[in-house]
Order: sequence, then structure tokens, then C-alpha cells
Amino acid sequence: MNFHKFSYANALIESASELDIKLNFITHMDACNYIDQVLKKYMPWRIEGHLAIGDNAKRLSTDDYEFKFSLCLDNKPGYIFFEQNTINKDVVVIIEDARNISKLMENSSGMEYFISDKDISYLISVNWYSIEYVGNIELIC
Repeated sequence: MNFHKFSYANALIESASELDIKLNFITHMDACNYIDQVLKKYMPWRIEGHLAIGDNAKRLSTDDYEFKFSLCLDNKPGYIFFEQNTINKDVVVIIEDARNISKLMENSSGMEYFISDKDISYLISVNWYSIEYVGNIELIC
């Protein structure tokens, strides 16, 4: 797949290769549909800038948990998408084992992102200040 030259997807491809973490992408059309379903289900407050889910979300400090929270996720694929601006719009990265997301992000430049799963059973947003989450998920393990 070809992404905008500044897309976060490019950084994840490079980091995944260095760390031997398996990732994949879904087609543009499937990504559009997936992101639309997630946004309709959870209605996050901000999908650009400092990503935020809103008042109904539980929160963790990014400083304390950014590079370890994903260890609480199941060994299932994690679906990552970014702020929905021109550069990162409608891109979904699938990490084969969601527990590796924190490790992958630790090796990548600072970025804000959302995480969910195939069934959209939860939504996590990671921004510069907090990790917010809703749905069928607990991030303190």
C-alpha cells in the first residue's frame, strides 16, 4: 500500500520490521468502513488534534502507562488508526498481537492513535496526556 509520505503508517512499518512485529493493513474501503463503525459506536469527542473519547472513558496517565498498557490486551489482532486528517485519514494498521502495540509505539516517533479490535468491542485513545478507554476492556493488569 502507498501512504502519504508523512503518514504514521510508514513509521510503524519501519519499527515493526526492526522489532520483528507482524502487522498488516486493510484496504482503503474497508478502513473507511471500519473507522466509520468505530466512530459511530463510541462517538469520541476528538478525532483530530489531541484525540479524546470523552467523559464516559476511564483514564490512565500517558507518562506512566504509554509503553506498557497494551500488555493487558489479549493475544488478538489490534486495529490502530490515527487522527482523521488528510495525512492519516482512513488508514488502519493491524498488529497481529495487540500486546505488542506499546513496544511498537515506544520505537516510533510520538503519535496519537486509537486502538480497537475486529469486533469493535472496545476503543482506546492515546494522546500526549492520557490514555482513555471504553468498552469491554481493562488496562490495569
